[in-house]
Amino acid sequence: MHLLKKTLLFPLIAVILAGCATAPVNHVASDAPYAAPLERVSKTRPVIGLVLGAGGSRGFAHVGVLKALEAAGIELDVLVGVSSGAIVGALHAGGMRAKELEAHALEIEDNDLLDFTLFGPGVIEGGRLQRYINEMVGGRPLEALQKPFAAVVAERETRRMTVFNRGNTGLAVRASASVPRLFWPVVIRGTEYVDGGMASRVPASVAREMGADIVIAVDVSWRGSAEARQADIVIRPETVRSRITDFSHKLANLAAGEAAAQAIVPQLRELLVRVAAEKARPLRVGAAGSGA
Repeated sequence: MHLLKKTLLFPLIAVILAGCATAPVNHVASDAPYAAPLERVSKTRPVIGLVLGAGGSRGFAHVGVLKALEAAGIELDVLVGVSSGAIVGALHAGGMRAKELEAHALEIEDNDLLDFTLFGPGVIEGGRLQRYINEMVGGRPLEALQKPFAAVVAERETRRMTVFNRGNTGLAVRASASVPRLFWPVVIRGTEYVDGGMASRVPASVAREMGADIVIAVDVSWRGSAEARQADIVIRPETVRSRITDFSHKLANLAAGEAAAQAIVPQLRELLVRVAAEKARPLRVGAAGSGA
């Protein structure tokens, strides 16, 4: 009997191992994400950019921020996302309004996004997150989303920031959220990419490069990020301190994001009036009466 159990067990293990990848795939297809020169959005009114920072499951607060801004009638023109912020940013750029995002956030469980594995360079492969994002945006690449969106990633070896704004949306978001030692790194054209927070947790400057006149940064990190200071307005929700894969506090974090965003709406309205007046002011080409 003991020999029979061994005889049955070894083929089963072999099948399991055969079905499990143990190393990241090198993505070289034509739709693999890449960084193109950032295009500046230009409007007669103030261009508003929202930067959603890294923070694991605390990123549910980003949904609350969007909910409060939409309720206040604030429309965003440019979106930048890092890690969990890239997840929410991509979905909103793809056309999801705050109510729909909230409904999905309340329904989703960690197993819907996280594919745990016993093999490979991390305990979460990341393919499930990639497929979820692509399904939610209808398979559209980054450049075809409804709003300009950039996913910030970091080169694993140098920790240098890369800004993906072209190509496969799900793969770009997966790379941006690939926390080292937890997620597998994402290999694109021979380069390994990891969580964008390794390069910049709240890259406010990227939204400015994309043409934002007013940059709103949402910082859900525990200690606060220095890069957020480059924004005009910084939102720091009082999120629950928990593991980055812990979805049990999503209601509290969503509410924290909504409350923190509601608090800055008066300041944002004042800034909008001031920037609108500055943009409407005629350009002066030299002092009056000085012409020859």
